[in-house]
Amino acid sequence: MRAAIVLAAGRSRRFGSANKLLARYRGKTLLRRSIEIALAAPVARIVVVLGADRTRTGRVVRGIGTGRISTTFAARHAEGRRFSLLAGLKSLRPGEAEAMIFLGDMPMLDRSIAHRLTKVARDGPAIRATYRNLPGHPVLIRDVGNAIRRLEDGAGPFEKDEIESVEAGRSVVHDIDRPGDLPRHPEPERP
Repeated sequence: MRAAIVLAAGRSRRFGSANKLLARYRGKTLLRRSIEIALAAPVARIVVVLGADRTRTGRVVRGIGTGRISTTFAARHAEGRRFSLLAGLKSLRPGEAEAMIFLGDMPMLDRSIAHRLTKVARDGPAIRATYRNLPGHPVLIRDVGNAIRRLEDGAGPFEKDEIESVEAGRSVVHDIDRPGDLPRHPEPERP
């Protein structure tokens, strides 16, 4: 079985004082849009990894109101994305041997890309969406157990030469780091 993991534990340091995941784009928060993209993927369940500002980001997750979504807390989220990914992978249930990794700050990701990644041959431990050879998301991890072991040993979840790439268009590298990264006229964050 395959699950999706949405990484939403960061502190949004480059975004300024606001939490970028709560910024609005086309009437919804960035986090909600990213979770909806994950819900459209060929996955049975979505795990949202929370960290900084987990009370408010958790409220967004609960507001979506589907039984397919759960949350987990990355206690070491401040030490980097590796620890958030590890927390998400460790929260998977037995039988969830594959994980599709999404970022919580990619509200414009083309929903069809996740389906394309699952159709790639199963030779390598991971398949990554790319744009002009730039690594992007989502990433499909085919061997969750091995990825967990590697992350616990201080390495990345797989070697760069082991990953298969799928050219997928600009949306796979368009994440939101600064307020200026939002497309035209973002709505201000609401408390």
